[in-house]
Amino acid sequence: MLNAPIDDPQLSLNNLWLGSKSAIPPQKVNHNDELIEILNGFHSHQLADLDKANLMDRVDVKFMLPMAFLPALLKQLQTYYSVLEINNNRISEYYNQYFDTRNMDFYQHHHNGKLNRFKVRQRTYLDTDTRFLEVKFKNNRKRTLKTRISCSDNAKSDDNCHHFIHQQMGTTFDNLVVSQQSGYQRIALANEASAERLTLDFNLWYQLADASKKVTPRGFFIAELKQHKRSKLSPFFQLMSKNSIYPAAFSKYCIGCALLYNNTLKTNQFKTVLRQIEKYSLSNHHPIQLSS
Repeated sequence: MLNAPIDDPQLSLNNLWLGSKSAIPPQKVNHNDELIEILNGFHSHQLADLDKANLMDRVDVKFMLPMAFLPALLKQLQTYYSVLEINNNRISEYYNQYFDTRNMDFYQHHHNGKLNRFKVRQRTYLDTDTRFLEVKFKNNRKRTLKTRISCSDNAKSDDNCHHFIHQQMGTTFDNLVVSQQSGYQRIALANEASAERLTLDFNLWYQLADASKKVTPRGFFIAELKQHKRSKLSPFFQLMSKNSIYPAAFSKYCIGCALLYNNTLKTNQFKTVLRQIEKYSLSNHHPIQLSS
């Protein structure tokens, strides 16, 4: 397990291209091949190795970054984090089914800035074919509390899942319907010594429950730093601060709903992120330029 000191990481991404019109785009590359090559240089960990960095009770902060930023970012972070490896894979595949009320109350609560709010999903880890029903609760101290239980293919047919939802939320599972399907690829980094995790999600896709509409935004990834308590000593956080890169209010569930139900849901609070997604999706390249 990698336990690198992080008191004063000497990190710099000043030579990365983040949108300058003067930069010369390089040839396109297969990002996954490149990422796998870089990730092979990391120390690895298994899920069982995480103790302090399990973080079911945490604070988190997210950043929305151009996809071509990712290879150089990983190279900078290699000293400070280990990567999760499952069945010899260091890039994992996720599939989610999100549940909401018929009035989309969970989405509306987030959009309106309500604290003490819930999200409910059935998550499938495709690499291991395992499934969990998860409840995420954002409390009025802005901490994320996550609880989950193992479940079958169809959580709605599982009595244990019905009991779990009632226990965690005080409502019945029958009051919830599938509001969205989604998936992505994830690189999961951790530093057990500092009790933090960093997830990097890309190739996102969203689909309505009846499969009548699907969106596949491209050109960016979501970095989410998860800590027991907010610490600016994190090497990733320091790297972002040094390069004047600021957090983004990106909820994968809410952004998916905004893209899928854009004609029927309020999306005002997510306009900035939605415009950025459109910008990334319309661009053919998001290159990096490294100094010689």
